[in-house]
Amino acid sequence: MRESQVISANETPDELAIKLQKWFQDPLIRHCGWAPRLFWRVDDNGSPYGKFRVDPLELEVYFAALLGKPAAHAHRLEAIRPGRVAFLIANANRHELPLFTPMGH
Repeated sequence: MRESQVISANETPDELAIKLQKWFQDPLIRHCGWAPRLFWRVDDNGSPYGKFRVDPLELEVYFAALLGKPAAHAHRLEAIRPGRVAFLIANANRHELPLFTPMGH
């Protein structure tokens, strides 16, 4: 992902969650064969898209790189964890699933 593909984020946490669920359904990501439980906890109603299991900022950067889309939260993630954005993009470019930061850490 080039710097020009990074945009500023004006999304609410709910909007980010909806975007990530939509991106997860994209054929480019579904083709990887990942189960939602890798990234989300099952909610009380049985939906596979409950609370995030992994940091949603990291997931947004990773999915964006896989899909060739702008990462709205790259600058924010880079400010929190310098070098993490490049790591996630490199993993996406190699078609490797990185070890994401668990929620709450």
